[in-house]
Amino acid sequence: MEEKDVQQLLRIAQLIYRQRSGELDETEQETLNTWLAASEQNRQLFRELSSEQLEAITRSEADQESLQASVERVYLATGIKPGPANIYMSKWRTWRWAAAVLVLAIAGAWALRLVKERKPPLAAVHTTDVEPGSRKATLQLGNGSTIVLDDAQNGVIANQGKTVIKKSANGQLVYDASAATATEITYNTIATPNGGEYEVILPDGSHVWLNAASSIRFPAAFTGNFRKVEINGEAYLEIVKNAKAPFIVVSGKHSVEVLGTAFNIQSYPKEENIATTLIQGSIRIAAGKHTKVLQPGQQSLVGRNTGDIRLAAEVNMEEVLAWRNGKFIFDDTNMKTVVSQLERWYNVNIDYTGMEDYHFNGEISRNVSLSKVLKMMELTSNIHYKINDRNIYMTK
Repeated sequence: MEEKDVQQLLRIAQLIYRQRSGELDETEQETLNTWLAASEQNRQLFRELSSEQLEAITRSEADQESLQASVERVYLATGIKPGPANIYMSKWRTWRWAAAVLVLAIAGAWALRLVKERKPPLAAVHTTDVEPGSRKATLQLGNGSTIVLDDAQNGVIANQGKTVIKKSANGQLVYDASAATATEITYNTIATPNGGEYEVILPDGSHVWLNAASSIRFPAAFTGNFRKVEINGEAYLEIVKNAKAPFIVVSGKHSVEVLGTAFNIQSYPKEENIATTLIQGSIRIAAGKHTKVLQPGQQSLVGRNTGDIRLAAEVNMEEVLAWRNGKFIFDDTNMKTVVSQLERWYNVNIDYTGMEDYHFNGEISRNVSLSKVLKMMELTSNIHYKINDRNIYMTK
């Protein structure tokens, strides 16, 4: 095994050693739990490997050849055969279970000493940390004036005709259009910045959650035979059913028509496809002359430039809804997508030149600081990082 692989895997070894001594913090425990969930072989090894074996191995100060011999003894003692590792994050998914056994074999004092002596090319140092995003957005009224919602006091913050706009105690923006007339058409826009998210209850009672760097434009009171909104970025919607007035979401040349349903739409300008994922109900996707009806659990992908509609071969619903549930969840997710999510949520710029081919698996809370996310990545791969204000530099 190459030295760089040992360096990568030693970080997992530290978690095993610290877990046995009850010293893991929340982020480290999440990483270890993900490794355990990756395969039954990982869990079996964890169960079979006794504290005495670990202690005997960690007392060793032998070279790598002797450690390999220790690995063979572990094989014999546990009776477990090698299989896929899928520890947490991988490049080309080439790590094998034998490497995971080596991690366990060299855990403890020897591992801590080696990591200390062999520093990575780019140390994980940072002058400042970056806190996670929070509930913040701006509201642009029909007259062009703007209200910063995170600064606004709870209660009534504006009126649009006879529609009353309130900020609730839990931070929701609520549109009360019960007294509005059919002649009133005033458009409002709610926009979240990088590092922001927000929830709004529309005039018809439908709920919309906006992810970072997203916006929704809608009338302060719905009138006529349909309810139409425009969305950019990402949003999760729970629509109140009204057969007499279908709900229509427009994003560029792509539209979604619903009667009453829950779905997620991702339509960031830099993304190649507009992805719409149906949670429950039924929706019709339209792009140019093409249409397609989705069933729950399906995801449509509309080419931003081509307008073609196709269904995703596989859909990981937990990954799609991770942001709505306060998590990052990666399922063989490519580096570009991972970086895009981190940049939007933490409002940073990340340079990952040379690591475009990396893919990741696992999950972590969106409520932790950026350094904890990056530290987790460093613990479970050969990626190292440096934070300089809001510029992050990654290297192998």
